[in-house]
Amino acid sequence: MANNISTLDLNQSLLLKGLSLPNKMAMVYAQDYGYNVLTQLTAKLAPSISTPQAKVEVSSIGNLSVFSAVTAVAAGAVAGELLVTVTDSENFRVGDIIADGNLAQGIVVANNTTTNVLTITSVTTTLVSTTHFQVGQIAKVMFDSSANRLSVGKSALHVTPTTDFTYTAVTRESSTQARRDRTASFVKWQGDFWYRSWDDLTLRRFAKSLEYKYAFSERAVFNGPNGEAYSTGGLRWSIINNGGTYLPLLAELTQTQFNDFLETLVRKSAENGRRLVALMGSAALARLQTILGDYIKYAGTQNTLGGVSVEGLNVMTYSYAGMTIEFVRWALLDDEMFRSELSTLPGNKPKMSYSIYVMDMTSLPAADGSGSLSPLQKYHFNNDEMIANYVPGMIGLEGSNASTVKATIGGSQLVSLGTNDVDGVDFHILSDCGIYVAAERMGLIEMTV
Repeated sequence: MANNISTLDLNQSLLLKGLSLPNKMAMVYAQDYGYNVLTQLTAKLAPSISTPQAKVEVSSIGNLSVFSAVTAVAAGAVAGELLVTVTDSENFRVGDIIADGNLAQGIVVANNTTTNVLTITSVTTTLVSTTHFQVGQIAKVMFDSSANRLSVGKSALHVTPTTDFTYTAVTRESSTQARRDRTASFVKWQGDFWYRSWDDLTLRRFAKSLEYKYAFSERAVFNGPNGEAYSTGGLRWSIINNGGTYLPLLAELTQTQFNDFLETLVRKSAENGRRLVALMGSAALARLQTILGDYIKYAGTQNTLGGVSVEGLNVMTYSYAGMTIEFVRWALLDDEMFRSELSTLPGNKPKMSYSIYVMDMTSLPAADGSGSLSPLQKYHFNNDEMIANYVPGMIGLEGSNASTVKATIGGSQLVSLGTNDVDGVDFHILSDCGIYVAAERMGLIEMTV
């Protein structure tokens, strides 16, 4: 009997070819995180302010106290009189009661602003040049003391506001779709062809770019590839360069360091009920939960937790020195692009993930009581906070059918005609915006080794 069985070539087998086809699911999942914590926080605190100038000036009145470092001290002509040399004596006035580092007090009877020498006499404690107002201490005005009868006015002391500034800076993002791209695709987006995702993903990149701008931008005017450009003063730059509390770490953060850091922030304002938020990476959050979890555990052995073991402490708030601080993980600090930048300490913690940005969200009151300013205030140039538009080329937004454009014109609808000969459609988005950070209310802890 003849053998009629023939060999079927594998590449001709429909079954096997079917099994070799890709089996992609309809949904496309995102490996990017949600980054826009700082942007949302700024928007919630206060709306963006329109400005007719790209350079925004913000004025503030600083500490109204008068004080200066002592650089020399000598005995005066009579007992109890001292000649105290300070760094700057201009604002010390006759009649001021001033004190040294131990609060020993004297009254100013003369001020030589040319040599910065104050002549002071004793009040209750007899002042001695070897004991009081020593070099390195701070001579500080406590209050005025005037004569009981026929007291006279003092020399005028005027306060001039200090002016700081920021820039609104142009940030852009674009996408382009060719006519041939706008056809059926195997991968879908929201149930439609994949090209529909391009504008959405462009907006996501734009939002992420704004978040990094507000976080890390350095205030500057510089020449870019297309001419002069501005960059705004972001959160990190403002804290380090504009009066914030900065703690560079050379070792693992300790609870004592964290508490001392918070105490410094306490001294920045006398207000009670302040709202503090700490944005941090996962490495910093893990470290804080470790040291604070140990603190709660040991304290609770005899008190809060009654000696009962607790598993999985997840500390997201911390109260200290009259302040309550909320912990928020900021995914931006855990971005993949930072993962290779590791600390040299044991464990090789990611340096950026170990950062903690502490922000006082309490509004800044105007000196005249007329209102308040947000500690994170956004500004935008002119009227539009954001501008976006499509620029069609030879095809319309939804297709290449010329009758669609004719029908739109015939219906007296607003239409954007082709502006170039590109066989596609462009999408552009632009924001000319900047941020002002009240840096003296902010703090940063970051790993530097």
